[in-house]
Amino acid sequence: MIGTKTKLLLAVLIVGGAAFLVLRRPAPPPQRPLPKETGHAVEIDHAMAAILALQRAPEGNTPCESAYNAFKASKDVSDSEGVKAVVHKLAPRDEFLAGCGALPPAAQACLVPRYSSGHRDECNRARASPETLSPFVELLQRTPPVPEDDSLPVSLQDGSASVHSTTTTQ
Repeated sequence: MIGTKTKLLLAVLIVGGAAFLVLRRPAPPPQRPLPKETGHAVEIDHAMAAILALQRAPEGNTPCESAYNAFKASKDVSDSEGVKAVVHKLAPRDEFLAGCGALPPAAQACLVPRYSSGHRDECNRARASPETLSPFVELLQRTPPVPEDDSLPVSLQDGSASVHSTTTTQ
């Protein structure tokens, strides 16, 4: 049998070894500080303030209330900060809610910017036309793609450029 002194010595060695391993453990890497906002980042946030307001607006009890909250927040920001407006016209709240409420449920949901951004394909099919919305809200419309100019330089396989034109002269 092992004596009491041996057991005590063995216990001290185990505790000492565990303490050594814990104290010897490497320190975690230092946390990197967050990058400081640059002037350019602040300018971008300012220019996009009306769009950011759309996304940050509080949720309402219905999709129409959520859409109104988003459009109102965006319009208020563009009016007060002089940034490009996303919402050009917004009817009073009750008028907006009545017009929105007359839309199909899918179109109502797609008026909410946060919902619309996560359901693009669905909302492209269900979105109400600008003419349908115009009595209660007018939004910035996407611009159509710029048509290709037939006289732009075209790159050739050898790396040179050539002017391509399809117009004919008589």
